[in-house]
Amino acid sequence: MVMVHGGCHGAWQWANLQGWFAGRGWDSVAFDWFSHGKSRTLPPHEWVRREIISVREEIDIACDEAGARPVLMGHSMGGLASLNYAATTQRDLAAVVLLAPVVPRQYALNPIEIEVDPERPWNPPDPETARMLFYSGVDDETAAALYPKLQAESPAAVWQATRWTAEVNVATVRAPVLVVAAENDVLTPAEYVLALAEGLGAEHILLPGVGHGVTLDPGWPQLAERIDAWLSSVL
Repeated sequence: MVMVHGGCHGAWQWANLQGWFAGRGWDSVAFDWFSHGKSRTLPPHEWVRREIISVREEIDIACDEAGARPVLMGHSMGGLASLNYAATTQRDLAAVVLLAPVVPRQYALNPIEIEVDPERPWNPPDPETARMLFYSGVDDETAAALYPKLQAESPAAVWQATRWTAEVNVATVRAPVLVVAAENDVLTPAEYVLALAEGLGAEHILLPGVGHGVTLDPGWPQLAERIDAWLSSVL
């Protein structure tokens, strides 16, 4: 498996799912985007203009490491990056799993009104707002531990994620796709995510009562089981 994190996050967000799938015999690669975590740092003028779809470069490197026919799994901005990669690569992907993904332009309606300065990194909001946006289902102790792990994001990526500006030809995706939407998601609304699933002709899951942070929500083991069952049905 190749796991692609979301905006303001890093490879750390996959720890739960990596451990769970390892217990079922899956090897996985979870990586940091450039200018995130332990990955290489881009020049500031380049990073602030880097859109989500540019993460296909890092995905390609990770897929090379993973070997033949990887399962590609992405969350949020990483979901859009994964979708774009699946639509444009010549690599043979075994399957694609999109968790609360940012959607291409044709599947969204209204922008998410977040202030973005195109010349400055977009910093994570205050702890309570960050909790509401990124991991609304966790307890106080977990929220306090997660907040310091968040990092600034490219304003170009945030703009693309909140104004739905990406263009992706989903008709060119060749691998089977599972799309996961979250009922209480305020960043990638479930109706947009389900519209993407319909456009892809993909199987979908709607998680009731869950917010955007599906990899961190306490219900992640049940989500992992459903992903595993779907993978067993298509591989």
